[in-house]
Amino acid sequence: MDLPSFQNLALLRQALTHSSYANEHPAEGPDYERLEFLGDSILEFVVRDLLGARYPHINVGEMSRRCDRLVDEPCLAKLAVEMGIPNHMRLGAGAQHERNNPSVQADMFEAVIGAYRLDAGIEAAHRYVEAVFGPLVDRVLELRVIDPVTELQEYVQAHMGGALPSYVEKDRLGPDHAKLFVLEVRIADTSYGTGQGRSIKDARKNAATEALRRLKR
Repeated sequence: MDLPSFQNLALLRQALTHSSYANEHPAEGPDYERLEFLGDSILEFVVRDLLGARYPHINVGEMSRRCDRLVDEPCLAKLAVEMGIPNHMRLGAGAQHERNNPSVQADMFEAVIGAYRLDAGIEAAHRYVEAVFGPLVDRVLELRVIDPVTELQEYVQAHMGGALPSYVEKDRLGPDHAKLFVLEVRIADTSYGTGQGRSIKDARKNAATEALRRLKR
């Protein structure tokens, strides 16, 4: 799947502009965060709509878990890479490493969706999301759905003597309309990574994902 075609290329540039670049080049316009906020809402709505239409027999809790699996950071980051988004990121001189950061890749994917909604309208944005996620929704029942928080807990209990992970809020970043929570996951007083998210739930999930990546490598 390619990036959508934009009439207003300034919106696409904004969607691909990291805060580090915007800070270094203030005349180049704002970063992607407001567009990401919009794109996140569109993605969740369309994916939930697709799941509801195609799987009327699935209960609400299961649909919610399947939706979370389809729009989680690893899935969105993978789509971003397939679309070539990292190659077009506008990053500050000291932030080039963010090109390979799955969190930034996923955020900019959402920002592109938000930008396309402003550029082409809500119906076009919905059609684009449906085209991207339709094949994934068709295979969603094949996916193993276990949230990373539960998976980390099970891993720790099985391999690390049963000490349960704990999550500590380290920071809250950004303006009120786009607050970013930062959580650290600790196991037996040792830090195993941090996660960021637009909610405490998302930050906890991303912190658990990072901990699992470190423990299993």
